[in-house]
Formats: sequence, structure tokens, C-alpha cells
Amino acid sequence: MKNLIQEAKNIIDKRYKKNCFTVGCAVKTKSGKIYTGTCINSQKLDICSEWVTIGKAFSEGNYNIEMVATVKKHKDGTYEIYPPCALCRELYITYCPKAKIIISEKQIKKASDLLPHAWQKKR
Repeated sequence: MKNLIQEAKNIIDKRYKKNCFTVGCAVKTKSGKIYTGTCINSQKLDICSEWVTIGKAFSEGNYNIEMVATVKKHKDGTYEIYPPCALCRELYITYCPKAKIIISEKQIKKASDLLPHAWQKKR
């Protein structure tokens, strides 16, 4: 867990740009590979780092997401573990409902528990 949180911090530090790349995500797949990505913020659309990172894993053929950590870097340089927004929760239950999502330093939730009674597209 701490390693994944650190990987999310590392990608922010590597790519940080004020008002553009302030949230980083690290995803661990069942194979053990870790993917990282940042949010993409523009004037008209913001794309969460979770979508970027999971898309990166999927585009490389790694569909079995095991754990996700998302971290925000504040202007003062401090970090905060960022719980997923509603769209990210929907992403999780659609594509990786069994994944463990790090909610805080002390709390991990199964993705499917983050959005109870959610509508799910039949696959």
C-alpha cells in the first residue's frame, strides 16, 4: 500500500505543473506491474488521473487491476490521498469491481463497495 502511494506521489513530482497535473494515480495489476499517470486539466475538460492510468494499463493489455492509489499535491507541497469521485467509482465498478481502492492511510475499500446499488452495463 505505501509503495503504491509513493508511486502516485512520484509521478506528480515528476510531472507536476500548477493547475494542470496536480493529482497522480498508481495502479497495481495482478501481474505486479505498476502503472502511473496524472490528471489532465484544461479549460473545458478535466480527466481524472485514474482514467489516464487505468487506460494506460488496459492499452498495454493489463486488465486485472488489483489496487489503486490516488494522491493530490497541494500548492504548499503537501500530499493528500484522494478518494475517487463518482465518475471514477463508476469506472472501477465497470472495469475492476474487485480492485482494492486506497481511501486513506488507514482505509482500503473494495471498488464495488464504493458505489452501492450502482447501475452496471451488461457485458
